[in-house]
Amino acid sequence: MPPIRQTPRAEARSAARPPVPGPESPRTRWWLLLLPLALLLASVSVIGGAAELPKIIYVRPVPSNDDVLLQQGTSGVNNAAKLYRLQASTLESQPTRAGRQQQLDNAVRQGAGIVVVMGIEFKEILDKVARQAPQTRFLILEHCIDNAASNITCITFRESEASYLAGMQAALASSSGKIGLIGASNTALRQKNSAAFANGARAARPAISVHEPLWVEGAQPFNDPPRAEALTKTMLGDGVDVIWAAAAGSNPGIFKALTPLSHAKAIGSGVNQCMQAPGRVLDNVEVHADTAIILAVGLLANGSAAPRFDFGLKEGAVALTALGLDAAYSECEILRQRPLLLKLRETGSAIASGKLKVD
Repeated sequence: MPPIRQTPRAEARSAARPPVPGPESPRTRWWLLLLPLALLLASVSVIGGAAELPKIIYVRPVPSNDDVLLQQGTSGVNNAAKLYRLQASTLESQPTRAGRQQQLDNAVRQGAGIVVVMGIEFKEILDKVARQAPQTRFLILEHCIDNAASNITCITFRESEASYLAGMQAALASSSGKIGLIGASNTALRQKNSAAFANGARAARPAISVHEPLWVEGAQPFNDPPRAEALTKTMLGDGVDVIWAAAAGSNPGIFKALTPLSHAKAIGSGVNQCMQAPGRVLDNVEVHADTAIILAVGLLANGSAAPRFDFGLKEGAVALTALGLDAAYSECEILRQRPLLLKLRETGSAIASGKLKVD
């Protein structure tokens, strides 16, 4: 991989704090940890124009759309480029194996020092490309490859940490004493998150009843709102009044089923969904792919060749909306329940510090 010229141009950002006392958020702590490195890199002079800068290229699995996680890939790469003095670009693939293969090959031909990909669609084709381009470093989010080429690094998320907090929140917010989860597809990762959700709920309220998870499945598990709506009505009929909506693009169906009911609430996922269903969404389990990419590129710039980077609450790569610095503007219902919010903040700090293990 071409050497990374380490002269970041980080921009200072300020954010309002939520109206809840407590320690700084994990994301803030990590930016503070990166600050000395950024200041050191800023002291190094750079000779030459932008054309000489090493390249970082993000290859999307599909053309541009409204998938927030995929959009975070672009923002993460762009911000990492600013911080570590790189030349960033995004290549959009046609939604076929051949289309993705073509764009991976294009990234290598364009001389990328780092190529970032996101999505299970790349899992089967990335290893061969990487072995044919040993000079390029490849980052793949979430989907690790067994016995991968030495120039592939997998980024994983400790989603179970935020899932545990979501379970605590659901249990403490429930009036009926019954909570549940509706997910997109029944995979090993989702099962792990489901178990953490149940464990967090029972830690907060031992007598809580946790409904068996329901999965959208089918041909489009990540984009089937009608199916998710039907599953939600089934769960509500069983007495559940707080549902973790973990079904990605199918979540609008869950929110629709909750709309006529004043007592039932949801916990969203991926990004802040509180404004999508005002008054119905307590909070959200967020995944910050952009933060993970920035941290990973920083580790590579510092010489790491690790096959895997694992990020969670401590690093700010996963979080609850209500515990973020901009929580006050989130419109999440949990902000109305101050004692519960303080409990979540306390537990989140224990997880981030390593005092509480959730796996």
